[in-house]
Amino acid sequence: MSLRVKVALQIVTMLVGALLISAAAVWSINGVEQDYGAALEGYDELREVYGSVGSNVLVAQELLIASPADRDRALRHLENARDRFELFQAKSRGLPRLSAPDMRSEEAIHDALLTALARLESTRPDDPDDQEAEIEAVQAVEQAMSQTGMFASHVGQAIRARSESAAQKRRENLLTITMLGAVVVIGAVLLGIVQYQGVVTPIQKLTDGVRKLSKGDFQERLNVHGSPEFEGLAGEFNRMAGELDEFYHKLEQKVTLKSRELTRTERLASVGYLAAGVAHEINNPIGIIAGYAEYSLGQLKQQPQSPANEDLAKSLEVICDEAFRCKQIVGQLLSLARPGEGKRSQVDLGKVARDVQAAVGGLRDFKDRNLVVSVKEDEDLTVIAAEAEMKQVVLNLTVNALDAVSSGGKVELETYRNGKWVEVRVRDSGRGMSPETLEHVFEPFFTEKRGAPKPGTGLGLSISNAIIQSHHGHITASSAGVGQGSEFLVQLPAAAEAPQEQQA
Repeated sequence: MSLRVKVALQIVTMLVGALLISAAAVWSINGVEQDYGAALEGYDELREVYGSVGSNVLVAQELLIASPADRDRALRHLENARDRFELFQAKSRGLPRLSAPDMRSEEAIHDALLTALARLESTRPDDPDDQEAEIEAVQAVEQAMSQTGMFASHVGQAIRARSESAAQKRRENLLTITMLGAVVVIGAVLLGIVQYQGVVTPIQKLTDGVRKLSKGDFQERLNVHGSPEFEGLAGEFNRMAGELDEFYHKLEQKVTLKSRELTRTERLASVGYLAAGVAHEINNPIGIIAGYAEYSLGQLKQQPQSPANEDLAKSLEVICDEAFRCKQIVGQLLSLARPGEGKRSQVDLGKVARDVQAAVGGLRDFKDRNLVVSVKEDEDLTVIAAEAEMKQVVLNLTVNALDAVSSGGKVELETYRNGKWVEVRVRDSGRGMSPETLEHVFEPFFTEKRGAPKPGTGLGLSISNAIIQSHHGHITASSAGVGQGSEFLVQLPAAAEAPQEQQA
């Protein structure tokens, strides 16, 4: 059930409870009002009959008993009582009355009043023979008074009954309203507790999750049950936490990669500055050594052939080769100090790949390897670069790949366009690289060919990386593992996408 439905249900329940309490209160007040209204009507009847009629009959009775000579006054009071009673009957005819269940008592009062008037009118106080009639008249008046008293007693009983009924209804209605109010209050409290748990508990879980997320715990996930709104919010939180976790790991990888690149760049710069500082001092002694070795070798070749002279000639040849090798290494070190100083122009990397294929095809050491070159001729493969440096990079990667495969092995050299990049991919099926090797493959002087017949200097990939970075590009290495081949990917901005200062 959604939170909106729960709130609406709580509001409707409260309104229904309030309406029930109001209806019960109105019904109770109406019933009590009716009972008290009937009691008031009874008081009016009692006042009309007993107050007006009964008082006149009582005066007439007292006059007749105390002073028979006041018969005329007694007669007037009886007539007044009759007129008042007849007026009361005429006024209340057709109206609901408290005394309605006992209409015979009213008829008895009326008959008694008429009988008393008739007896009193037929007597003469100065006639001794009318003493018995006088007594009958007094008895008739007493009878009328008795009937009036009985009527008043009946009305009084009805008034008390209505009053007790009203009081009983008031107590019952008060109990009903109290119970109904208690039920409504308890229901409201229970709904409030359920609503509180359904709102506060998910909010607390969300708050705890946000706090953990703010502390860097991106593995936190929420499991919120209840209203669809909170479930949806928890789902969005989990999605955000997952994205942040993925972003954090990617950021860690990028930071690690950039840190390695920065360390590698610093090392390259240090080696370059060191090479620039000592290259002149190293090249001069090496040049002297190579020169004297070549001169000695020439003089030796003019001497008669002998085993000793042949051994000495071989030694001098080794000295010459190693001296020139040292000069080559120094030259490579100098290229680390000032990469990308060549003149830059528009270079077609497809043509560079073809040139490298032609150059490698003439190398005797790689005649038994299979080099496959694939160039997307229908794509613009032009970059802004120094052509000699691009040939140096592609040639270095290709030679390394050919050297990594055994006889009959295959190396693929691809050049194609990928969005704003022109990419060169060199893939081989050779010895592959371990994860540790991949971490250090671009570092200066790192090589796994120390004990090979032709050991490497560990500078080729470092120099290639420096050249590509100076051209605002990227070079990456990948391998599925030892014995599963390697792949190097070079990315350079296309000529149209190159930075403004590079195009200039």
